[in-house]
Amino acid sequence: MNTERKYRRRNGVARRKIAGEAFLIPVCGTPVDMENIFVLNPVGDFIWQRLDGQQSLAQIAEQISGEFDITAGQSLADTREFVSQLETNQLVELLEENR
Repeated sequence: MNTERKYRRRNGVARRKIAGEAFLIPVCGTPVDMENIFVLNPVGDFIWQRLDGQQSLAQIAEQISGEFDITAGQSLADTREFVSQLETNQLVELLEENR
């Protein structure tokens, strides 16, 4: 996965924080889609909030290294893996200019 790619959150996915836990909840689509609720750990939540289409994966990973006690290489690997999972579950979309 190219680390200069920029992704944005898809419309129809809500982030909610309940009892200190962050969740992603599809709010439109088929009933099967709405049964999929994703729990985010603190790093996943940090990444999710920055997927605005303005920042590249490399930029987000750099911010993770500054915020959490994690190496640059590990933060980049974690960011790539997490965004890949989000993409597989159709929760994010790659911006056209990055294809």
